[in-house]
Amino acid sequence: MGVRKRAALRGQWYPESMEACLKEVEGYQKEGWMRRAEGEHYRAGIVPHAGWFFSGSIACRVIETLAKGDKPDLVVLFGHHLRPSDPTAVMTEGTLETPFGDLTVNANFAEAVSKAPFIRQEMGPFMAPENTLELQLPFVRYYFGAVPVCLMGVAPNKHAESTGQIVVETAREMGLTIKVIGSTDLTHYGPNFGFTPEGKGEAARTWVDESNDREAINKMIALDAPYFTQEALKRHNACCSGAVTATLAAAHALGITKGVEIAHTTSYDKSPSDSFVGYTGVIF
Repeated sequence: MGVRKRAALRGQWYPESMEACLKEVEGYQKEGWMRRAEGEHYRAGIVPHAGWFFSGSIACRVIETLAKGDKPDLVVLFGHHLRPSDPTAVMTEGTLETPFGDLTVNANFAEAVSKAPFIRQEMGPFMAPENTLELQLPFVRYYFGAVPVCLMGVAPNKHAESTGQIVVETAREMGLTIKVIGSTDLTHYGPNFGFTPEGKGEAARTWVDESNDREAINKMIALDAPYFTQEALKRHNACCSGAVTATLAAAHALGITKGVEIAHTTSYDKSPSDSFVGYTGVIF
């Protein structure tokens, strides 16, 4: 429990101070362009992980929605930019700095899920600066308080679906209620990313919005977990597709049959360029 991960992206990808972060969160809460899902029964969600300027409002709305109702015993976060050949890993212990106060890793839960032979106990990857998970932690701390967490990096391979299932099964065995958050952006389009199948300009943006991103979002809503370790890798429409697969599998194991889209946008909307990234928020 003595290991403490500093918030390496604080003051860069999101504000430095608690006061500035609070101002951002309060601003996001007032935004009216995103869908507000009714009810307090949501147990999992997909969030984007660009800097807060681009997609913080979507991540905030998803996590705010998940926090409604009874407080869980544990929040599990799936993320990391990994290749299919990489191992799936879990952070073993420690505390995580956020502007709203620290969060603590549930070491017992991490130990239990790592009994699966394809889940490796790690510290190094989780201690390095890494945006997919760190950008969600202030929202988790703000809305859930000092809830214990479990951080996992999920590779987009045949084990991703089992990872989501194991997380739910382990929580049940330990008598823990959980909420699950999966972190991914959508299509990374343009010359900066080496991906320009539809050229440039409005036609390219329309293709990303109405075809490539839309397919990924529809597959999330339908809880099509295998899509994200198969077709999504070919279509380049989910940059952390292993995390998505694990989240959808966990949602299914929790008895959920359908997701709800609350937002879809791209970085072009705030910073027009031939290179842009898609973002969505989906809750289950």
